[in-house]
Amino acid sequence: MGLFEFLMILLSVIIGLALTELLTGVASLLRVRETVHFYWVHVGLQFGIFIALLQQWWESWDLARVEVISFGAVLLLIVPSLVLFLIAHMLFPRPATDANLEDYYYKQSPVIWWLIVFGTVEGTFIIPLVEHEPIFHAANISGLPTVVLCVALAVSKNRKVHAFLAPTVLALVVLDTWLVNPIISSV
Repeated sequence: MGLFEFLMILLSVIIGLALTELLTGVASLLRVRETVHFYWVHVGLQFGIFIALLQQWWESWDLARVEVISFGAVLLLIVPSLVLFLIAHMLFPRPATDANLEDYYYKQSPVIWWLIVFGTVEGTFIIPLVEHEPIFHAANISGLPTVVLCVALAVSKNRKVHAFLAPTVLALVVLDTWLVNPIISSV
């Protein structure tokens, strides 16, 4: 087993657990859908976390180029995936029956958006330093605007702000993956 496979096992387990949390939460809501008050911003956030998890897995292919890594660097590399796991877990009320996802979203949103800020800062600015890559390059172009928008979402209780900025963050995540790093190839 090479270093790449060794690193991918850990990242895949964390991402897999986060996807399990996310999909289990969605299934729980769908199971009791007659009693759930859905909220489109909350559903959009669910989709955004799903895309972000796939993005983490997709971009981890770059680890195939790593020849040597320290324990500290591994800790830094897994932080964004751990953050996404925490968010996936927090996204869903327990129990799901009689859930009002609009109220639940606004109760949880400050913590969720601060977690996204933390994970984005770490992934955009810290990981490139660990990998001895430049911070300012095409793959990180969405990082700074994402951080700024997520800080605004974390501190705002204004529903119109959330209705506009949350989909904008989702668009940045999607565009970052599909436009900046649309393909991977063998190393």
